[in-house]
Amino acid sequence: MELQKVSQSILNQLIAVSKQLPGDQFSQPLGVLSGNTIGKHIRHIIEFFDLMIMGAASGFVNYDQRSHDKVIESNHQLAIEKMNSLKQEIESVSEDFLLTLQVNYDADESKMQSVKSSYYRELQYNIEHAIHHMAIIKIAVKTSFEEVELPDNFGVAYSTVRYQKKLECAQ
Repeated sequence: MELQKVSQSILNQLIAVSKQLPGDQFSQPLGVLSGNTIGKHIRHIIEFFDLMIMGAASGFVNYDQRSHDKVIESNHQLAIEKMNSLKQEIESVSEDFLLTLQVNYDADESKMQSVKSSYYRELQYNIEHAIHHMAIIKIAVKTSFEEVELPDNFGVAYSTVRYQKKLECAQ
């Protein structure tokens, strides 16, 4: 299934970059990230995918329930292991099914709202969410760790890649 392959490709790209960042670089606060780290962005992506997988088991997805795991954001090897595990879990789900997304956009109160969704819709959301954070990671890598080789189209939306190819063909 295409969404699974794309998710695995994204996780593989993040693994490839993480392997090139020793622990001190993975967890180094960077000015270009307003003092945040590449590890925090990767942890954030991991936790979203993880909550989606947990939601597949319970029927409810709530991305506000992130644990903000300091160990994953500071230990690139643990983050890599977690991403490898996520790839296997994503591969194991072969059919779409209904889920309920729980959201709260009230800053002061716990007013949960339920939205009908599906596993594939949430997988698609996680792909787009990851690409967004990968674009931010790309900026950090290019400004702070020029020796790191980024995979082709790292942090670029698939629609943008197609558009750029169309422009190249037209020239």
